[in-house]
Amino acid sequence: MVMVTVLRWVIGSGVVLTGGLSAVTFALFIASDRPLWLRRSRMLRHWACALVLLWVNVEVWGSVVHTLLTW
Repeated sequence: MVMVTVLRWVIGSGVVLTGGLSAVTFALFIASDRPLWLRRSRMLRHWACALVLLWVNVEVWGSVVHTLLTW
């Protein structure tokens, strides 16, 4: 159970960090109108979405493995 809690905190921190940086870089794009900031914002948003998908996948498969082992 400790491992799951650590995983949730690590993934959650990564999502908050990449999502927050994505919002900041998007604000910089709006302020400066430079395409570089828009590309960085999109890249960070994609990484945040990938981390969320990884978390969902690990949670689902973790519960499947747990169910199979404790059946």
